Amino acid sequence: MRVRLRDIKNLPLFFEPTAQIVGRVERAVIGDDLRLAYVVVETDEHRTGMVKAKDLILTPESVIIHDLNSIKSYQHGEELSIYQKKLGDSIYDAEGKEIGVVSDFLLSGDQQVREIEVSAGILSDILQGRSQIPVEQVNWKSYSSGLIEEQGGNLK
Repeated sequence: MRVRLRDIKNLPLFFEPTAQIVGRVERAVIGDDLRLAYVVVETDEHRTGMVKAKDLILTPESVIIHDLNSIKSYQHGEELSIYQKKLGDSIYDAEGKEIGVVSDFLLSGDQQVREIEVSAGILSDILQGRSQIPVEQVNWKSYSSGLIEEQGGNLK
């Protein structure tokens, strides 16, 4: 299972014991270790809260919780997730050719970022699709760019 980070926004927050939707996800926050740290949610009572990654199950269709007490108070913090820092970064191959820009992160079932999605531009994205590059192949060389260390059959 892979979930794009942008697809997490607006997922229903599903309370499994009563089979009820109790809110919606506003955003996901990725830590510097490239793991899901928590999701910010808006409950049906229009409260903003957060659910830590250890207290949820992420699926492509919903975020599942088993305890309403796992929704913690969230003071409108302005944290900057590694996702927001890296979105739009330029990605280059070993020869210095620009491959494209980071357009998304893909989370695996263990809530770890395993791949980055790279956009090469609208026309290329339509004709060829976006590339997914394993995150372990990307060496972030600066604040705004990365270099693919290994290139080969892994680009999709």
